[in-house]
Amino acid sequence: MTIYSHRPSRRSPGKTTQNTQQIITFLLGEEWFALAIDAIQKVLQLGKVYGDPQRKGVSLTHYQGQELLVIDVARRIFGTETLSSHQNTDQTRFLLIIHNNNNEIVGLPIDSSPSILRVSESAFIPLPDTYLTQGNIHCISSTIIQVNEQQSFFLLDVNQLMSVNSKQLSLID
Repeated sequence: MTIYSHRPSRRSPGKTTQNTQQIITFLLGEEWFALAIDAIQKVLQLGKVYGDPQRKGVSLTHYQGQELLVIDVARRIFGTETLSSHQNTDQTRFLLIIHNNNNEIVGLPIDSSPSILRVSESAFIPLPDTYLTQGNIHCISSTIIQVNEQQSFFLLDVNQLMSVNSKQLSLID
């Protein structure tokens, strides 16, 4: 049954709605990072990781009855030793299971609890080209998300995170 009202709509005609996107955010070291929520398949507690005797940051874990490639996201992004080796081992760690356009999946271990944020598309700001070529952070897209004056997130590039090639492995030797 339709209800008719003589009241004007509460929506003002001059207001436009902004498109928003959901992102997953997490802290690595002292920097905040984000991934588009559609790149995340699942978030779960990190189980046993094995198969990286030379500590190159590429290992395996069991996931849904198969072996899942686990890429040390801190090593991939910063090109340095893992952050978790410097932190309390009693802390709960999480595994972000991400997928690319080809539906290939990998796990990214993180030490902080991830959060979901809804941000306006106007919050996506291009990074300067100089920073992209000379910055110390790898695997970021050309965008930063500026939520407010104190909070910014580097938007990660899923394809760069998921590619494992000899150039990137030499970064983490």
